Amino acid sequence: MGMFKKLAGSVGHVSKDVMENGLLGRGQIAEVKQTGMTMGGGENTAPTAVVCKFTVQVVLDNVAPYEATCKQRVSPYGIPPPGMVVAVRVNPDDPSEIAIDWDTAPPAVALAAQPGQETAADILAKGSPARAVIVQSQPLGMKNPSGLDLYGFLLTIMVDGTAPYQIQVGNPVTPGGVPLIFPGSNLPAKYMPAGSPESVAIDWDAAVAEATNK
Repeated sequence: MGMFKKLAGSVGHVSKDVMENGLLGRGQIAEVKQTGMTMGGGENTAPTAVVCKFTVQVVLDNVAPYEATCKQRVSPYGIPPPGMVVAVRVNPDDPSEIAIDWDTAPPAVALAAQPGQETAADILAKGSPARAVIVQSQPLGMKNPSGLDLYGFLLTIMVDGTAPYQIQVGNPVTPGGVPLIFPGSNLPAKYMPAGSPESVAIDWDAAVAEATNK
């Protein structure tokens, strides 16, 4: 994070109170725009800082994700790219006021339950059997409402009578399932025949039982 650390001072519309006392959340930069404002430098030297407008997808514990913007100074040689995950500070009285905290590691956050949203538990309870082969995976730094860590997966899905297909999906993982996360891992899963192709959940309890009985 060092190359992206904000420079000292108030230019960039960063509230000192928000930085010091704001709620700590997790953000993903969606867009970066240079404002044209620079600092430092001279006729023959480059500016020492540029002010950028950041659009950030913000996630706080048990709060639905939302988008907010802020303006902050960064090095002209270290403008962070879209997609970068960062720690954010949020004004508890005005959640639209945020600041990126370059000095803090992005925290793990608990996602809020969304009424009517299909969950992995729903798919496991109502779905039909399938197999899921892990192609790629990564922790998302978030937990589902039940407190399980969420991982992003690129999976090859195999269903009897259907050609294999690939999906990208987020799934909660039980502690016992973590050792089974590796490329090529072939795991029992459930899918919703009438749902979208991404309506797939890995059955970690069944996967652990399979691995234990081998």
